[in-house]
Amino acid sequence: MKVLVWNVRRANDKRNDIWDYFLEIAPDIALLQEVGSLPSTISSCYSTLQRNAYAGNGKNQKFHTSVLVKGSINYSLNFTTQWAWVNEELQNYAGNIVPAQISLTSGDVFRAVSVYSPAWPIFDRKKLKEIDAKAIQLENNPDIWVTEILWAALMNENLTDTSWIVAGDFNSSVTFDTMWKGGPHGNQEIQDRMVALGLTECLALFQGKITPTFRNTSNKKVIHQMDHLFVSKKMAERLTSCTTGDANRVFDGSMSDHLPIIAEF
Repeated sequence: MKVLVWNVRRANDKRNDIWDYFLEIAPDIALLQEVGSLPSTISSCYSTLQRNAYAGNGKNQKFHTSVLVKGSINYSLNFTTQWAWVNEELQNYAGNIVPAQISLTSGDVFRAVSVYSPAWPIFDRKKLKEIDAKAIQLENNPDIWVTEILWAALMNENLTDTSWIVAGDFNSSVTFDTMWKGGPHGNQEIQDRMVALGLTECLALFQGKITPTFRNTSNKKVIHQMDHLFVSKKMAERLTSCTTGDANRVFDGSMSDHLPIIAEF
């Protein structure tokens, strides 16, 4: 079984190069971010759940966060927490955290979550003072990001007895913690929290090191792993390979500023 995770940088149904590469990879499950529109060559082969990502201020982005499967989307999952304000934000960001129970044609069942965490916090500092966010707030970052409401939602789920895939563009890289002034900004905390829930980051597990997935727009450096593929222990035990896609093809061909993560189980 093959899983693909990729921020396709607003690719639409006219971008044949991206979708040709997608079909070459031929994933059984694909968790995509920043999808403009899917061509019929993809939509005819995959069952799809897509939602518009949230832009803030009551408006949606023009692109989608997507779950694709060679099989069926059984139903969308409903995440809830003990905190009313978190539940409200989960509704606001329902297009950034897209969870579903899915089945492959083989009959294997998974719970898959496609994640798009934008590079801005969900509250401004003034609004943040109006709520008690300490229960989910990072120790090394004063803001609340989509990664925190995702973590709060997953805390209520049984991640051990079911095959879970939680993956996408987290806009979080542990290398930020070593580069930014003032010390760590919570990026390692985000990773550690997911692991503490019982999840394993597949790229780190298989490669044994940080594997960059993002090319900076300004200086073209590829030093950050912004994209992550977390799976439950049940799935991690079946991992046989996890790599990134062809950097020359993706970056030099201007497909995306993110490399795909490709894992086989």
